[in-house]
Amino acid sequence: MPIQISRYEKIASLAALCLLLFACYQVLKPFIFDLLWAAILCFVTWPLYLRLRDWKLTANWAATAMVLPIGILLLTPFVAATLTFTEDINHLLQWLNQSRHVWPEAPAWLQSLPLVGDNAVAAWQSVGEDSSRLVNLARQYALGASSWLLQQGIGLAGELMHMGLAILVLFFFYRDGERVAQHVVIGVERLAGERTQRILHIVRSSLRAVVYGILGTALVQALASILGFVIAGVPYAFVLGVIAFFLMIIPAAGTVIWLPIALWLLAEGETGWAIFIALWFLLFVGTIDNWLRPILISREVELPFVLIVFGIFGGLLAFGFIGVFIGPTLLATSYALILDWLIRNEHEEQNNEAGLNDS
Repeated sequence: MPIQISRYEKIASLAALCLLLFACYQVLKPFIFDLLWAAILCFVTWPLYLRLRDWKLTANWAATAMVLPIGILLLTPFVAATLTFTEDINHLLQWLNQSRHVWPEAPAWLQSLPLVGDNAVAAWQSVGEDSSRLVNLARQYALGASSWLLQQGIGLAGELMHMGLAILVLFFFYRDGERVAQHVVIGVERLAGERTQRILHIVRSSLRAVVYGILGTALVQALASILGFVIAGVPYAFVLGVIAFFLMIIPAAGTVIWLPIALWLLAEGETGWAIFIALWFLLFVGTIDNWLRPILISREVELPFVLIVFGIFGGLLAFGFIGVFIGPTLLATSYALILDWLIRNEHEEQNNEAGLNDS
């Protein structure tokens, strides 16, 4: 009888624990991605925080010194976009409804191209006709898009709130990060036993490789984008570079930033600079991630590039923007763990065969 009571108590305790964890998940569900963003930012910048601690700063002051510049860097684009959203939309509506949009004539040098000159001019005129149709269509529906614009404005304000919450959580992750890490290690030890350190090493290496590879590549592409904008005389080059940084995290998403600028330059009659921007991004900026991202990632883990691509797009579809980091990290960790397990089994088999031969 005592054994049955003890068993029932264990089952009841486990059920109560599962119910408690589920209730906690429901409470934290709206903020899961905020916590993940804060954890990723803390992990990436942790060496800088340790350096501040080495300068004899207290945990609170070191965390504050880290959070302030990160918060300014991340929140400034969102705040600026939120404050200028209505004004920019009004300008866009006025531009669509009042301006006469005339596609420029084909440049003379395009007609003089051997063999393909006539076809190139015809294609130029076709693009102009299509763009005029698109502007006229946008003009017809511009005034009826007020509800959609309101939803976008509310969504932008919501993103700003979540980003601010992530920055706030980041402060506590810095301040109490060492204690949290100890709890995580203890929890993993209870699940994995003696392989805990190996598993944690694989997870750390995979996350560091993915984050550094993605963010490092996006940063280099953003700097190259700013350089191209400055050379071409595009206004707000730095702001556009910040936007490009976030877009470059996703493969091929850079087209969203350079194509409208190239079309705007064409509409302004700056044909040469429009062609320069297109070639700059297609032949230089757009190719950086093809070689730099694999180099940065392979410094930490040997991960096939195809898994990186699948992880980025799969994580994006499954988890949203933060999935760009979660997807490749999950695949990289799983790949490294499976590879480690196969190598370990192979070594054990070789050792067993050597022992049988010796006997």
